[in-house]
Amino acid sequence: MELIWNEINALSLVLRRTEQVRIEGEVPPPAGRTAAELIDYGAEAAVQSCRIDAGGLTVEGSIIAKLAAMDEAGGLFAFTSESAFSHRLEDPAIEAGSIASVLPSLTLLSVRRAPDGRLLLSAAIDLDCLVTAAGSIKTLGGVSGVPDLELRTGEAVLSRRREIGSASVRLREEFSSGGAEAVLTSSCSLTVRETAFENGGVTVTGTAAVSALLRCEDGSLTQFVRSVPFRESVLTDGAADEVFASAELKSFALRALGTEFSVVTVDAEIALSVFTAAPERLVLPLDAFSPAINFSCIRRETALLSCLGGTDASHTLRESVTVPEGMADILSPVSASARAIVTGCSFENGRMQVEGLLPTRLIYRSASGRLEAFSEDVPFALELAPKAAGRAAFARLRSGCTCSVSGGGGRAAQLTYLLDLSSEFYSVQNASVVVGLAEQNAESVREAALPEGFSGLVLHAAAEGESVFDVAKRFRVPSAGIRALNPDLPETLSDGEKVLIMI
Repeated sequence: MELIWNEINALSLVLRRTEQVRIEGEVPPPAGRTAAELIDYGAEAAVQSCRIDAGGLTVEGSIIAKLAAMDEAGGLFAFTSESAFSHRLEDPAIEAGSIASVLPSLTLLSVRRAPDGRLLLSAAIDLDCLVTAAGSIKTLGGVSGVPDLELRTGEAVLSRRREIGSASVRLREEFSSGGAEAVLTSSCSLTVRETAFENGGVTVTGTAAVSALLRCEDGSLTQFVRSVPFRESVLTDGAADEVFASAELKSFALRALGTEFSVVTVDAEIALSVFTAAPERLVLPLDAFSPAINFSCIRRETALLSCLGGTDASHTLRESVTVPEGMADILSPVSASARAIVTGCSFENGRMQVEGLLPTRLIYRSASGRLEAFSEDVPFALELAPKAAGRAAFARLRSGCTCSVSGGGGRAAQLTYLLDLSSEFYSVQNASVVVGLAEQNAESVREAALPEGFSGLVLHAAAEGESVFDVAKRFRVPSAGIRALNPDLPETLSDGEKVLIMI
């Protein structure tokens, strides 16, 4: 008896888990400068490498903090500090050759000035770890020399994410700066607005939202917020019914050319990638038996992963923040900055609910002329209806946020947030596929209620959901024989449905 094999190519889910990295450390100011007062701070987390080996995943990355401070003479200055991290995720399901994708999210950030003048940073980074295995699964296709083998199969319709094109976009823009002489801190958030088939390729349009804290010639601070559009045609290596795109910021610089020119320049490089979710149909062996030969099936449990596509969306939110007790009233708001943290994502009735926080820092001037700053976490909740929401098991999200002051005074300031969400949707189909056969030494037992050596007609009352294959396997008779005696039987039987069987 020789087994006949089939190979199915599929992407299977090995592991999806969120791990947290904590970072505690000192943020040293530039040599020769003393941070007498901390004005503003922000940070971003990045993953540089993911290394897979048998039993684990090692993630290496960094957190880059950007700070603005005031020295003892009242002079404003800015500086950047980078800290590396390494995290090990242990799991026996991870095998060498697996593929890892890790999305970092900065969920906690605090910078405080210690009594001795040092700046102390405390941060937490959530790592959304997705480990998959791509390759062939060897499954049972038949057995030579066993003509009465019956194999039950099922069909799985999967779709695999495939990159079909990429391009690089360079943005160079000049804006009036209103007399700013230096950029203290800056950030850039990307949104893909639309993808469209044009001229044999895909045109990707989007926006780079730029925000900065500028220092003017008189020492005052002002906020700079602009939206820079981009549009690029990406050549693709094939046709697709639907596509989606991602935009990644490779480099970004914002420079003030001085009070002589009163111009701020934006220079950014954006990497665009266009993807399609290519559908494929797989035939999976789910069960097998032979009326003549006694064996059991060896099964492999696998979670088949499908990419359902992606979408980008921008949402404008308007919220208020309140000055903490003990701080001076707001005379005039100066600047606001925020980042977006997604704390929950769920699917129900074809809609996606997203919840999160917008950690916000407001800088304002009080009646005494003094600069004040405080932080507040602003909650948000969104309900979206992407096409994939009805089939998705989970989504991987990237978030960005640009914040600006729309008004304020006294104990509150009104802020406008532009929240960007980039989502990629996945479904998971669990399957138990037959990957081999094992001999059974015991004699085959058809049905416990039948006497040894019984032959003749049996009237069987089916259980709910039982199939003709199930009945044939239970009584060790060919499915074709059951169908010959019961020509009107459906494939799936109802509870108590009568099936005539010849043994």
